[in-house]
Amino acid sequence: MKQRRFVNLVTQNWVQQVYSLHCIDPYDHFFYGSTKAAIEAADEAAEKKTEILLQLPTPSMNFVAPVLDMFALFSPRAGSEGKLVYTGTGKADMYDADRNALISLGRLKSSKGFRPMCMSVAHPGMDEDSMYVLDMYPGRDVTRGCFEVLEPTPMRELSMSMPPWRWRLLPPPPFIRQPGYKTSSVTSFSTMVRGKEGCPTIYVSFANDIGTYSFEAAHPTSSRHLGWTPSEEWSHVGEWKLPFDGRAQYIPEFKLWFGFSPSSPNHPCAVDLSPLAMGHRGPPPTEPQTWQDLNPPEGEVWDPMHLDLVHLGDGKFLIVRSFEAPEAREQFALLTGIEMIAGDHNKLHVVKHKCARLVFSSHVIKWVL
Repeated sequence: MKQRRFVNLVTQNWVQQVYSLHCIDPYDHFFYGSTKAAIEAADEAAEKKTEILLQLPTPSMNFVAPVLDMFALFSPRAGSEGKLVYTGTGKADMYDADRNALISLGRLKSSKGFRPMCMSVAHPGMDEDSMYVLDMYPGRDVTRGCFEVLEPTPMRELSMSMPPWRWRLLPPPPFIRQPGYKTSSVTSFSTMVRGKEGCPTIYVSFANDIGTYSFEAAHPTSSRHLGWTPSEEWSHVGEWKLPFDGRAQYIPEFKLWFGFSPSSPNHPCAVDLSPLAMGHRGPPPTEPQTWQDLNPPEGEVWDPMHLDLVHLGDGKFLIVRSFEAPEAREQFALLTGIEMIAGDHNKLHVVKHKCARLVFSSHVIKWVL
């Protein structure tokens, strides 16, 4: 993976009802010039206990809307900063950062609620990714679809009147149609590539002892020129849940999946899910490696409102945590740059770089992309 040039912070000003996109250079704000410099600075910071206050750069784009319920980033391809998809009251638009252009995507087939699961998935041989969107509470309204995909319009269907992107409903998780089903919620999710053809599969874990299901987005076949065909089938993988809180992402340089641990205080963690990628089913994944990266002041309780982990490349990550501190009567975010170093016996070690604090006034971080 190429290095990310920017991290996108989407903030909301609840006074002016404006959402703003801030593009931040993570290497300038959250990383030292070398691993050695980070280790030396950590010792010095422990003695001085200094704190960096972050000032957000001028927004690169503003979006005027009372409420936006989804903001998601298509995986950037080589030489691209990616495309951001956002929705409000069912209407969707795309912001193309490369062209500084807005593109209308029409309306979703049905609402997906606030902050749905969004996964940008690459299909073999395709120039553009597809984005899979699942309601975090699937089946809460059986009259509408809870799962759909935003995908490039097939070439055979393109015309002057047909836009280049389309929304398409997908089959919902099968358990929502079972008798006696009570609304569950998504607890964790990830994507994997299976087989030499590179066909993607989405894995989703659900609460209420439902366990983990896989959604095979594509299936290899020799009858198609791209070597695959949509299969779009759900399968039950196990009674257990993926050992993460929210999204987990595969990092090729370590051959591990990274995310946040499901229990408080949600430290960064990593685990090998490759048996699932090879189609194995049955026992749950092994216990993840976990690293402590945050030490609140003694006597203070920081309740995380949002957690985000952004992979930057070359073993570097940006952790963004938004907190509510009742004792201080404030909301704030901590943005921390960390670096993963491979050690002996497949163990990883974390090197903490810089940590900056952003105090919210009339605005708050809503998405980190």
